Amino acid sequence: MTNTPKSALAKLRAKSEASEEQAAKDKAALLEEAVKEAVSSTAYGHLSAVAREAGITAQYLRTLIEERHPGWLDKAAEEREAAKAQRAAKPRSRTPRGQRAA
Repeated sequence: MTNTPKSALAKLRAKSEASEEQAAKDKAALLEEAVKEAVSSTAYGHLSAVAREAGITAQYLRTLIEERHPGWLDKAAEEREAAKAQRAAKPRSRTPRGQRAA
């Protein structure tokens, strides 16, 4: 090799390493934002929709959530079940569909 200031390979390697570092930072920011968005709602299907939008599996997102917010998944499931029970306990109208009460 010659004693040149920087060979083309060295420049490309440095550029590649910088790109790799930036990609890692971007991925970390994406995952952090996905967790933040996922824990913003306990609605059924919200977590899966966030995972799909972020391009990761729902199970991986659940793992990240459990690491950062221990117990949140259980709490969310309890809230969904409570809401479901409340809807089921609510009396339903006896008016046939499409007809108005007089």
